Amino acid sequence: FPSHDNRGGSLKGFFVFEKLRQTGIYPHDEVPLHEQRLRLQSALTFKALRLELANETFFYLQRSNPPRFVLPDLNPKSAWNPKWSFYQSPSTEIFNRFDRAFVQMDLGPTKIVIGKQVIPIGVGQIFNAVSQMQRYPLIFIDPEFPKTEDAVTVIWTGPLQWEGRYLPKNPGQAKDNFHLRVKGDWLGADWALTAGRSDDKEFVGTESALNIGDSLLRAELVSYLKRNKTYGQGLLGFDTVFSAAWSSKWEVFYNGFGGVSHRSAPFQGTWYGANLTSWEIHPLLKANLLSILNFEDPSALFHLYFNYSLSSSWDLLLGQFLNRGKGTSEFGGEIPLGPGISLGQPDITYAALRWYF
Repeated sequence: FPSHDNRGGSLKGFFVFEKLRQTGIYPHDEVPLHEQRLRLQSALTFKALRLELANETFFYLQRSNPPRFVLPDLNPKSAWNPKWSFYQSPSTEIFNRFDRAFVQMDLGPTKIVIGKQVIPIGVGQIFNAVSQMQRYPLIFIDPEFPKTEDAVTVIWTGPLQWEGRYLPKNPGQAKDNFHLRVKGDWLGADWALTAGRSDDKEFVGTESALNIGDSLLRAELVSYLKRNKTYGQGLLGFDTVFSAAWSSKWEVFYNGFGGVSHRSAPFQGTWYGANLTSWEIHPLLKANLLSILNFEDPSALFHLYFNYSLSSSWDLLLGQFLNRGKGTSEFGGEIPLGPGISLGQPDITYAALRWYF
C-alpha cells in the first residue's frame, strides 16, 4: 500500500514596518503590514513512485497605499501559474498557490521527476549565476523554501552523474529551455559541466566545490550568448567554521549583464560582494548578519536577524533590512523611472512567529 511521509506544514505570522524610498508613486512612505503564510505539504510513496505536493495560502493586511499609476509586474513568471486570488483590495489580499507538485520515479540508477520542482543547479548560496532559476528578491523575509520551476528532469547516476532538464517557456520567452549537466569527482573536488538554453540565451558553464578542512571553496562560471553577443556570469564563494558558535560565508559575484534585463539577476551593477556571518549566542538563540555590497555605486544592503527557538515547533524571528547609499545607488538611493518619479529599495523592520506541525 502507498505510504505517507513528510506530512505537515507551517503557519507563520509576520508583523512588518516598511520605510519606502520613492518619489511620485505612493501617497505614503511609511507602511505597516501584517502577513500570514499557511503551508500544507505531503508526500505519497508507492514502490518506485513518489508524489509530493505543497500548497501555500497567503493573507496580507496593510495600510492602504495604492500607487498613482499601474506598476508593471516584474516578478519572474512560470509556465504553469498555479495561483488564484480569493480577495483583493487596496489594503487586503488573500491568495493561494501550489509551491510544488511533482511525480518522481526511481528506476534503479535513473530518476525521473515531472512537475513543479526545485532545480538544484549552481553552487551560489547568496547569488545565482543561472538565469532560469528563480530566486527570492534580496529583500525578502524568511526565504525558507527554495523557489520551484516547471520541469521534466532525468538523472542517471553512474561513475558520473548525468542530468537533463526540459523547462517549458514562460510568458515573455520565445523558446523552451533545457539544461544539461554532468558532474563527478576530480582531484579531490566536485566538478560539473553545464550547457543549455535559459531565458532565451544559450549557455555553457562550469562549477566546482572543494573541501579544505572545515572550509568549503566554491566557484562557478557561465557564458551566455544572446543576439550574437556574449555575456558572462561568475562567482567565487568561501564557507568556513571558526568555532562551534561562529561560521561565515563569503561570495564575490560578477554580473556581466550589468543593468540589462536578466531573469534571475535584476541587479544594477557588475561587481558585488557578500558575507553571511552566523553566531550561536545560546543553543536557543542565533544571530545572523547578511551584508551585500555593490562595489561600483558604492552602496550596501544589510540584513540583521535573530532566531529564538521557543520550543521544538515554535520559533521567533526579529530582523531588519537596512540600505545605505546615495543618489541613484542600488541600495539606499532612488532609481529614476520618469519625470518626477523614482523608486529604491525599502528599509524593513519585522517580527515573525513560526509554528511547524
